Amino acid sequence: MRGGGPGRALAVVALVAALAACDRAPAPDSVAAAYDYPAGDTTCTAPPPTPARAGGTIATGDRLDVLVRVPRNYRPGFAHPLLVVYAAAGMTPESSEHLTGYTPLATAAGFIVAYARHVRPSRAAIAKLARVPAAVAAHYCVDAAHVFMSGHSDGGTTSTAVAAMPETNARVAGLAPSAAGFTGADLATFACPAPRPVLVWHGARDTLFPGYGREAAAWWAKCNACDAAAPAPVEGCVHYAGCRAPVQYCEGDYGHLSWPPQGAARSLEFFEQSMRKP
Repeated sequence: MRGGGPGRALAVVALVAALAACDRAPAPDSVAAAYDYPAGDTTCTAPPPTPARAGGTIATGDRLDVLVRVPRNYRPGFAHPLLVVYAAAGMTPESSEHLTGYTPLATAAGFIVAYARHVRPSRAAIAKLARVPAAVAAHYCVDAAHVFMSGHSDGGTTSTAVAAMPETNARVAGLAPSAAGFTGADLATFACPAPRPVLVWHGARDTLFPGYGREAAAWWAKCNACDAAAPAPVEGCVHYAGCRAPVQYCEGDYGHLSWPPQGAARSLEFFEQSMRKP
């Protein structure tokens, strides 16, 4: 995990300033959509108590507030996939929600979305943030086999760390980090976790973490036993072939401060495809 230094500090200040108005602005990205629930018996074996309201802020046992969004017609007994979104430096759950735009798309697809407040990455912080899914499952009906993670900058670093660290990686069904601060050498200090779907986003003009995303994708491709041949480009992303779980790398013409223009839509599509039975 990379951090510190004047360049990073300036980038953090710029990111916070650019997004400071998000908490005061109208919030179309915070409006949950209804989900067309399927017929079937995908239920919680022991449903948690019905929450007082469909979505809102919960306090975890680690004193970490988490903003939860659920489908507008939330069904308490249905086991929902969960998307945990970790925040960039200095961001609140609300500003992270506005930046990524996940809420309307994810809830329409039946996901519960949990936005965690920013905590500066460290091994202790990652362990704390890795417990967000369990905290959400104490209040909502979560499908423990389908817990996905995403986030931008420090949030991308956090989601990558949770998925790579041996004490936490079993909790992650798939991830889509953006602008994460992990090089290939950083990731090589970890043993490969079990294969899981990974979609890495990174900006070609990211001068804070230049080239990190491409290196991270190559590490995940090795861990997922993908073919050694060069990955083929498909719709602006490279898709590794022959993998035990899919790996994609999407690079756009933008810098570190930018969330990918199609980040929410394509990440959710990627997660949904991973849940489909062959």
